[in-house]
Amino acid sequence: MIHPIDVQIDDEAGAGYVTYAKGEVAETVEVWEEGTVAADVDASGNILGIEVLGFDEDVLSRARAFASENDLSFPARLGSTA
Repeated sequence: MIHPIDVQIDDEAGAGYVTYAKGEVAETVEVWEEGTVAADVDASGNILGIEVLGFDEDVLSRARAFASENDLSFPARLGSTA
């Protein structure tokens, strides 16, 4: 399981970004609900990070499921209201 190398939270904007690897983003893939969960991938298809827009349980649950499906560890808590 790959663990995050960085987690950035913007409580004011209600957004978070979990970084798994450094690299150049080739594509941002919508994972769930019109961009509320998205993944940045490099040209080889490796996941560089997961972005969440919103900290409600539905969004975080989907982000956790996506991370788990891709052998990535996702933080247990994200944002002040998570």
